[in-house]
Amino acid sequence: MPDEKNKTLINRPPVVVIMGHVDHGKTKLLDYIRKTTVAEHEAGGITQHIGAYEIVYKNRKITFLDTPGHEAFSKLRGRGVKAADIAILVVAADDGVKPQTIEALNHIKEANLPFIVAISKMDKPDANPEKVKKELTENDALVESWGGKIPSVEISAKEGTNIEQLLDLIELMAEINDFKADTQKPGEGIVIETNMDPRRGIVASLLILDGSLKTGDYVLSGEATGKIKMLEDFLGKPIESATFSSPVLVIGFSTLPLVGDKFTTSEIPFSPALKTAAKIGGFIEKLFEAAPGDAIATVNIIIKADVQSSVEALKESLEKISFENGRVKVLKAEAGNINDSDLRLADMGSAIILSFNVKNEPNIIVTEKQKENLISGNIIYDILDQTKIVVEKKLKPKIEIEEIGRLSVLANFRQEKNKQIVGGKVISGEILKGVKLEVFRNDAAIGKGKVTSLQSDKKDIGKVEAGHETGIGIDFGDPKILAGDTIVFFKKI
Repeated sequence: MPDEKNKTLINRPPVVVIMGHVDHGKTKLLDYIRKTTVAEHEAGGITQHIGAYEIVYKNRKITFLDTPGHEAFSKLRGRGVKAADIAILVVAADDGVKPQTIEALNHIKEANLPFIVAISKMDKPDANPEKVKKELTENDALVESWGGKIPSVEISAKEGTNIEQLLDLIELMAEINDFKADTQKPGEGIVIETNMDPRRGIVASLLILDGSLKTGDYVLSGEATGKIKMLEDFLGKPIESATFSSPVLVIGFSTLPLVGDKFTTSEIPFSPALKTAAKIGGFIEKLFEAAPGDAIATVNIIIKADVQSSVEALKESLEKISFENGRVKVLKAEAGNINDSDLRLADMGSAIILSFNVKNEPNIIVTEKQKENLISGNIIYDILDQTKIVVEKKLKPKIEIEEIGRLSVLANFRQEKNKQIVGGKVISGEILKGVKLEVFRNDAAIGKGKVTSLQSDKKDIGKVEAGHETGIGIDFGDPKILAGDTIVFFKKI
């Protein structure tokens, strides 16, 4: 008899993740497969957040995850792998294995994913696929043509070379691994993107890995809950239901779910005993948290971006930057346009606002002072570069002068080329060997110098306090210091 547990299991389409170094042709490959031109519209020519797309090839569906190649998105690439069944590692034939290639390969190995190497840009005159294979071998990835077990295909997304061969390999790999799921189960999967739409509210992109979901279902992801008010497919078309391996857009969450978190659905409401999203009060508490150490200089940051994955990438990249004279503290990091509460928090915490691919809410007024602390753009590494410059400027030590003592000159014992020896009485504070000084005559400054020696009763000493007389050797040229002059001693802080 067939196993009752597996009775409702059926074959499901594979979920394929595209990985590799920045500008190695991942998005152009997807463009060719999907017959779209997303790459031309991506700011700076790079993909800046995860997208998921469905295609039909030889009457069978394949779902693709497109993960960014820039190093800022390491965390997202790791999550993309967890959501996938098969990986395609894209390596440019004219550029070879690069840092993010190796990082992507490590993610694939850690997840124990079957994968295919796509050697891209074979249309380039300096394409060298054998060099790519050699470099992959050096990183413990031996392709079939070199005697290993990893399938590889040499492609050109520009000319469409061997794209069908790549898709055939995906189908073969899916058949061998026999991916199955259950349509009768509640829908579950992973959150691949979130953002705050000014018209529709919280919008979440979900990838269904098992089961089915429909409008009216309740959805739970981490601490975020809601009821599905609207479903759309990856093309933005309204749908009533969806099942495994499909990417869908869900409207109905009451708070933003986190990218990479798992989700599940139910026909009945989930328990309300869940934590609510942090309000402005929580951010204020964070503002006054004790910093590690005694007095570490800190620059506060507020991050606002179009989607949650970009928020996380900015936050993670920012926290990796080391600053010589202090640190940064992220007070708030969320998706959505800049609003009045962001500006109020920035004023309270003297914070910089990083604005990535977002605008100001139409009802707010940004002052000139606030504009000085607003860094905006649509290329993540440009924003990070700008932020580093601004933070380093804010952390640059401010030098202040502190007076530590005064002396009334009683006599000048000797004057040489750049040195004078005078005697006098300390009238306030103290004098230390090595400190800076300034000489005043009739309340007007006549020159600056430095204490080179202190003597009392013909003995060298390190300090003289108020009420005592002393002899002082100082680095000081002209004019000659006279009886009645006042010398002010200070240190820089």
